[in-house]
Amino acid sequence: MPRRVKQRDRVLELLRAATAPLDAQHLAAQLDLHVTTVRFHLGGLVEEGLARTCRLDAAGVGRPRIGYEAIREPSYADLVALMAAQLGGTEAERERKAEDAGRDWADRLGAVDAAGPDAAAYVIAVLERLGFQVQSAMSAFGTHTLTLCTCPLVETARRNPEVVRGIQRGLIQRALDNAETALGARFAVDVTPDPDGGNCSIGLVLRQRAAVPTV
Repeated sequence: MPRRVKQRDRVLELLRAATAPLDAQHLAAQLDLHVTTVRFHLGGLVEEGLARTCRLDAAGVGRPRIGYEAIREPSYADLVALMAAQLGGTEAERERKAEDAGRDWADRLGAVDAAGPDAAAYVIAVLERLGFQVQSAMSAFGTHTLTLCTCPLVETARRNPEVVRGIQRGLIQRALDNAETALGARFAVDVTPDPDGGNCSIGLVLRQRAAVPTV
């Protein structure tokens, strides 16, 4: 039984990693297993609700092949992507609506502690609290550029980059506006989501605007 379970797990791993449905013959070759064994495990995965079948085009003359694909559980990212698709309108309109949502998100976040009056450090603290991870940070001539990874909005960024751009711009701009007294300056935010290699890398530029007048 343990050996069968391990083999079935390997079959499921290949299905989850695939970008298109696979047939039993392909899986058998990849796993160095007999095709009958692979079909047995595929049948078990279908019964368990972890995979489903579909028809594939025949390689030559003959009946269509049976393909298999993993069933992925719906996630928070899937829900966000579906909501993004429902915003409607042009890309610019979707981006504006998403920016409003980002501002509301920042208001719900509340106060965030950061060491010292440093805008980049403050933005890092805000983003990390929301589940982002900072890969690198650079500062030059008053402009801060952050590159982020492990973005919780990566799936949405692939499908609707304008929505993620709007959400992040609104979120970060509102967070900085709320903290401008502590930071001693106002900043204009520009973001560029770039979902590449499985991550959602974001170039973030903070440009200092007019300083907050002192009393």
